[in-house]
Amino acid sequence: MKLNEGRALDGEPSLLERVIKSENNEKLAVIMALDMILVGIDTISMAVCSILYQLATRPVEQQKVYEELKRLMPDPKTPLTIQLLDQAHYLKAFIKEVLRVYSTVIGNGRTLQEDTVICGYRIPKGVQCVFPNLVLGTMEEYVTDAQRFKPERWLKPAQGGSGDQLHPFASLPYGYGARMCLGRRFADLEMQILLAKLLRSFKLEYHHKPLEYVVTFMYAPEGALKFKMTPRED
Repeated sequence: MKLNEGRALDGEPSLLERVIKSENNEKLAVIMALDMILVGIDTISMAVCSILYQLATRPVEQQKVYEELKRLMPDPKTPLTIQLLDQAHYLKAFIKEVLRVYSTVIGNGRTLQEDTVICGYRIPKGVQCVFPNLVLGTMEEYVTDAQRFKPERWLKPAQGGSGDQLHPFASLPYGYGARMCLGRRFADLEMQILLAKLLRSFKLEYHHKPLEYVVTFMYAPEGALKFKMTPRED
């Protein structure tokens, strides 16, 4: 649906316009607009930047991704389907490992609705608890060899997995439960499709000073991403 000054070209009101009319609350509409930009756009773009940087600086892992994609897509022009993406196990494992070690969303917050006891600590209603992805995802208590970047930890044994301990809640870049990210599946598909199309046809390199990751409202490499992209000859 194409929008024109807040209204679809076919005359149908936009989502924000419908919210304003039904709720009569401009503040709610502003919050929704910010969510769409900061949560629905910036998080994915930041995550992709981080993943591309890690691919460019990890040629061994990038080659594994390429070999997998070449096997699934002998012809680079092969249309991508859900069936093909479902078989891109290493590509998805690489994405998960980047989000474990360099989680774009640094933490998930929840405001307690009632007095709660967590690990022996009594926390009163109204306090906001934060689940720090950047901390828990790299704790040896929950992840074997946690400081090592190893996509194989996400693979099943039949797929060449390492068999390392990986607590199911050690890495939750999209949150969990009833309030987890509504766009998770869409975001996953966006990243997988972009990376599959790019890496099937191009080799990615980075020949500059290493970038530092910094915390702003998200977590991402700071500085210019000056990649060298070389067409694959196959």
